[in-house]
Amino acid sequence: MIGFDLGSEAGRERARLAMENFGIAFFESNMATSQVVVSPNAFAMFGLPVPPRMPVDRTGFWECYHPEDLEAARATFAADLRGERDRDIYCERVRIIRQTDRAIRHIEFLGRMFGPPGARTHIVGMLRDVTDAAEAEARRALLVREVNHRANNTLSVVQALVRLTQAADMPDYKRRLEGRILSLARTQTLLDQAAQHPAAFALLIASELAAYRDHLTLEVDGVPDLTANAVQPVAMILYEMATNAAKHGALATAGGQVRIAARREGAEVVLCWAEQGGAPIAAPPARKGTGMAVIHSQIRRLGGTQSLDWTAGGLQAELRFPLASWAGPQPKP
Repeated sequence: MIGFDLGSEAGRERARLAMENFGIAFFESNMATSQVVVSPNAFAMFGLPVPPRMPVDRTGFWECYHPEDLEAARATFAADLRGERDRDIYCERVRIIRQTDRAIRHIEFLGRMFGPPGARTHIVGMLRDVTDAAEAEARRALLVREVNHRANNTLSVVQALVRLTQAADMPDYKRRLEGRILSLARTQTLLDQAAQHPAAFALLIASELAAYRDHLTLEVDGVPDLTANAVQPVAMILYEMATNAAKHGALATAGGQVRIAARREGAEVVLCWAEQGGAPIAAPPARKGTGMAVIHSQIRRLGGTQSLDWTAGGLQAELRFPLASWAGPQPKP
């Protein structure tokens, strides 16, 4: 047996150590008989019983291949036998369904093919379970996609802020744009946390409106935490509403107050913003400024609605967001 008839004690010991310590199994396939000799630990990888004698038919191993991988694996195997990849090395990674517990495992094969292309006689090599490495690669790929998505999303938001920000002169423009970008930057910590854990609404308030904490009253009743996708839009809404209040409303005066109330109401989250103590408002604004444009765009982003009432005492706003957009899909009762 080419793969297992090791000619020295040292060689046999190296094979034993490879099997025991590195999870490597050895195989030798006879292409004329479609039978294979494998080391016993290979059967454990596939969840198959160890047969009383060798060789065994390869069919039992093929039947463990994941249905989604079987056709491609057979095609690759046939192509290598024909020499289409112009090499004598057989290398493949496939998914199998382990028969003992139906777990999906990733198995890697590495061997050498003997005989000319199209008339191979034997394949001798090794196989090993690389599930941990394959899953780690998948997690890294997912992380890279998430980072790229977040970077592109943040760039789009910054571009929108640059486009929407209006000012009378360059210093005022720089001040306003810097404020909006700093607000966006502050939310990144919350976004990082929300990627693993939901973000509490009260924490978002503390982050975005820290400068006005002495002028705020917060009432939160059964409001669920925000998902990562909702953190940035809600943060921008809060920032822009506070900025407008600081310029024209309750936060523009020493005695002004803003009451923020949030509650869950059926399949919605209702956010109320009520200003009082600011300069009297004679009429609603004649035009929609940059801040309100950003607010409207972020409300639409979450599929929400708004109701604004410009009373003499200050702005009274009610914003409604679908619970699924705010907190993610909810379990069915």
